[in-house]
Amino acid sequence: MELTYSEDWQKVVEFHGHVCPGLATGYRLAKAALKALGYQDPEEGDLVTIAESDRCTIDPFQIVLGCTIGKGKLYINSTGKQAFTVGCRKSGKAVRVIQLPYKYSPESDALTRRVMSGRVSDEEYRRYKSEREARIREILTQPDEKLLKVEAVSVTLPEKEPIFHSPCCEFCGEQVMEPWTRMREGKIACIACAVTIVR
Repeated sequence: MELTYSEDWQKVVEFHGHVCPGLATGYRLAKAALKALGYQDPEEGDLVTIAESDRCTIDPFQIVLGCTIGKGKLYINSTGKQAFTVGCRKSGKAVRVIQLPYKYSPESDALTRRVMSGRVSDEEYRRYKSEREARIREILTQPDEKLLKVEAVSVTLPEKEPIFHSPCCEFCGEQVMEPWTRMREGKIACIACAVTIVR
């Protein structure tokens, strides 16, 4: 299975800005969720993602599944786990995809910590890059059953985001969505202006 140079993988890398094991893992999890829900094109299912991590793994869900915060299709409920619930608003079906446990060797962990601290020799840095590239290749090519788990779940998906009226704050003049307005001195105020102490 050669995924390294697939078009959607390249889009994910371009969006994220670099290649790393977390990105590769998120890519495989997003692809597995799409497959489990029975779609090839995410637009078919009006998909929504609830992420349990806000790290590198989240970005592939935005590209592969089109689940972005701006479209009201990505929600973060951080538990620190590499786990994502993907649901279909049309069918009501949902799956939770998780990364299976993977433990780096103590030596690899120590090397990574030294690299992150900026205190490594050129040789150590080359070794770190080589190990990292090998891990990314492994993630992109190993069978699903060795990398991840998919399970059907029952979940209430967030409703589609409503479109709000956006009046102007009568103090700063900036537009603000109605649910975030307050009243101050009988005038419409944004939250920042509503809590400003009048001297």
